[in-house]
Amino acid sequence: MYLIKVKMKGPGTLLSGSDRKKIRNVPGFESAEFEYQCAGWLKPRRFVAVRELVSIKTEGLLFPEYEYRYFCYVTNENFTPWKAHKTYGKRSAGENWIEWCKNQMAAATILTQDFRANSAIFQTCVPACNLMVWMMLLTNKDKLRREPNTMRFWIICVPARLLTGSRCWVLKLSQNAFFKGKWDEVENAADRLCFE
Repeated sequence: MYLIKVKMKGPGTLLSGSDRKKIRNVPGFESAEFEYQCAGWLKPRRFVAVRELVSIKTEGLLFPEYEYRYFCYVTNENFTPWKAHKTYGKRSAGENWIEWCKNQMAAATILTQDFRANSAIFQTCVPACNLMVWMMLLTNKDKLRREPNTMRFWIICVPARLLTGSRCWVLKLSQNAFFKGKWDEVENAADRLCFE
């Protein structure tokens, strides 16, 4: 059994020949089912698609222009297109976290030939990713809308000077730092955290 999201070029062209149906009780959404055989496949497979109406442009146009967002899946499950879309949506957050850990927390760039070294590297990447997500949840009002690389760029890759005086270390940010507001926002939110 499988349910896989499909990335397509020009989904509107591929789906234009399919019979689209409005999804009952879900305004702005339409669905379609079709069979398609990709290059290299031995047989055609069942695709289900959902499109969402994002906007309608009418200003300065004779006929309205509709803008859609497309979601397409290949599956051998007996799902309706809407059920496939909702089922996939429930697990997509987990897939994003896996992608973050692999591509943005260095888990996919393990270069050693030693299993134990690889295991140690991977096991440090996972808590690092979890700590980053936890920090975003606790301190960032945008919650998880930012990827770890973006958060790292805002908070870690900033122009600053580490100064010492009166036996204290002080991190002095540049007055003109582009993301200084984000740093201040996260720092203030971290100061307000209280664990009891």
